[in-house]
Amino acid sequence: MVPVALFTLAAGAATYGTYQLLGWHFGLPVAAVLLFLFLLTALLLIRQEGNLSADPRRFTSGFMAGLVIKLLAGAVAVAAILSLLPRNAAVRLTLTFSVLYLAFLAFSTMRLGAVLRNLPRP
Repeated sequence: MVPVALFTLAAGAATYGTYQLLGWHFGLPVAAVLLFLFLLTALLLIRQEGNLSADPRRFTSGFMAGLVIKLLAGAVAVAAILSLLPRNAAVRLTLTFSVLYLAFLAFSTMRLGAVLRNLPRP
């Protein structure tokens, strides 16, 4: 999914730039967060875009299920970060995850909105 990959590269570059400005180390944990959000977003968008031509109720149910899945996966990831890392690194990575989570959520919502607007009308 090219749009998700391009967004991930842009988000990664912005995150890297922010980390450099703040003097923080951009390491493997931040890259893992980006990879996690890329995979989760790409899989959910593929599934949701596949349901666009189906029944509108099915699409709506799938969209809402996707939001819940993303929220629960994000909560599990934040809990893992907070429990596995030292406090100062965990707080920094949790903040990074939260901002990137919201950015990916906005991207996927705007992407689905654009796809819906461009569907042929019956």
